[in-house]
Amino acid sequence: MAVLFSHEKLDAYQAALEMVAWVEVQLCDIELTVAAKDHLRRASESIVRNIVRANSKRTPADRAKTFDVSYGSGLECAACLDVLCAWGAMEVSSAMKGKALLDRIVAMLIGLRAAKKRQVCEPRSEYAVETGGNAELFFAHERLRVYQSALRFVYWSAKLIGSETLGLARGRDLDRHGTGVLLNIAEGNGKFSIADRTRFLHIASSSALQAASSLDIMAARSAITGGVACKGKEHLGEIVSMIGALARSLG
Repeated sequence: MAVLFSHEKLDAYQAALEMVAWVEVQLCDIELTVAAKDHLRRASESIVRNIVRANSKRTPADRAKTFDVSYGSGLECAACLDVLCAWGAMEVSSAMKGKALLDRIVAMLIGLRAAKKRQVCEPRSEYAVETGGNAELFFAHERLRVYQSALRFVYWSAKLIGSETLGLARGRDLDRHGTGVLLNIAEGNGKFSIADRTRFLHIASSSALQAASSLDIMAARSAITGGVACKGKEHLGEIVSMIGALARSLG
């Protein structure tokens, strides 16, 4: 195919298109209409579209800001793969292949951002967990205790919603808000500015509170027992507390 525009010459752009194609193949085999499925498709497209937008910006600051959006979408894709694994809709081996491609794209985007505007971003290592050299952890957010806790909640809620007594139709809001917690922690952790990181953490906290209200609503409708709702809310309370601690550490 002939190259007509400057952004088509970027390796990051071509790799992002490869990601879009990979996602489409994966989603064709997923029948579940969970929130992460739609998020993954839109986030993969966002990587591509924001590379184009960034390449067309005139000032280094605008280019860097738009590359940040593309980078954040890449991290969102990675979190979506974790959610799909939690639902049993994707094999872990397939998710690892997607993350490997995302890891390559993210590295390119960081390079492009650095070439446009140099800025130091130190990791908040005090909230990281020891991974024992786990090669399956591709991104910094995967090492956060709060991310791992939120992912455990997604596994718990997926099992709950997937039960014969509940089902996706009545558990859709819990799926959407639980997924939102995970995605906003992941995307926010990749932001270069403290203000943006804090903003995404606040959104993640709000999603956790909405997930808690979803459990209360299901209990009020007798779709789940009060004990089940209480168990889920206790886990969400721990997540909200951890998000608050992380937000305070950012200053």
